[in-house]
Amino acid sequence: MDGRPDVEIRALRDVIDAVEARLRSYEANGGVVTASRSEVYATVIYAVIASAGASGHYGSGSLARAPLLEDILDGEGEPWETAIYSAVVERALTR
Repeated sequence: MDGRPDVEIRALRDVIDAVEARLRSYEANGGVVTASRSEVYATVIYAVIASAGASGHYGSGSLARAPLLEDILDGEGEPWETAIYSAVVERALTR
């Protein structure tokens, strides 16, 4: 059985993989990523941490319970396409 650190590391890795897939799709459709990948990842990870805190989850295991995490990993239109992609990734893309 995975410990909490393993679960959270896997969750963050999955977030990075999901964001990378979205960035590649964005680029494949003619978009230009002007921010560094690390800036985009850091912005999204910060949003996941803030989501965990805003929902009352703190400390070990909190990231795996962040409401935003499910939205990012599901990758389904709402709210990933609007709230997350537009507000978080676009912010990083236009820096």
